[in-house]
Amino acid sequence: MAAPKPRLCLREATPADASALAEIHFAAFGPFIVNQLLFPGGITADAKEKAASSMFSPPDPKSSSERLIVVAELVPEDGPPDGPGEIVAFAKWSLRRKPVPEEEWNAPQPPLQPDMLGEGGNIEVYDWFIGNLHRRLKEHVRGDAMLYLGTLVSSPHRQRLGAGAALLRWGADLADSLGLDIWLEASPQGYPLYKKHGYEDVAVVDSSFTERWGVTKPEGHNWGENSALEVGGPVAEGSMRSVIMKRPKASN
Repeated sequence: MAAPKPRLCLREATPADASALAEIHFAAFGPFIVNQLLFPGGITADAKEKAASSMFSPPDPKSSSERLIVVAELVPEDGPPDGPGEIVAFAKWSLRRKPVPEEEWNAPQPPLQPDMLGEGGNIEVYDWFIGNLHRRLKEHVRGDAMLYLGTLVSSPHRQRLGAGAALLRWGADLADSLGLDIWLEASPQGYPLYKKHGYEDVAVVDSSFTERWGVTKPEGHNWGENSALEVGGPVAEGSMRSVIMKRPKASN
């Protein structure tokens, strides 16, 4: 008798999932230039441990945002609806239900700690690229109530299952139920999926990797050459384009 076919299910993540989520994160992003600069000597066990522990670290008591992590997992067709199964993708969301004053959203951020990324991590690269994306996004969102998608990642060994689309629908349903916009910073790889699901181009952030770090685009790699051309025009040689995007709240 053939084994039952697995089905894709979504659920909120728990701390027990942390190590699996870190493994998926680094497996998916490891080959890209950003991760190679962040971890020039390769991903260490300490870096994986830091990434896992940060996902479920205690929330900042001063923050007005809620952290939501949702996983997509494959479970046997005849198994229980909530698993257990194989986690194949996850999304990290930040939910701000009400607007906040400028003294909160524009408050100075504490300095980044050198060991934040774990052993072998380059905090300078993190601030130059990821920190800059967050700062640029803040210029547009300001203190508005919103749902923010910080990470959407699928296992490179489990592609074309519809997990990314399912996680985006989960976020859209939540945002629509609360009457909120969704914001994100799209990588070149994620940009087509977000466009397909109704996200609109707001601004581009072009990061000159060649000028700043002396690295060039490998042949055949996507550095955003076809992303948000109407908003930002052509991408300069040696630069990677990220796109700040918004999915507008559902109209009544």
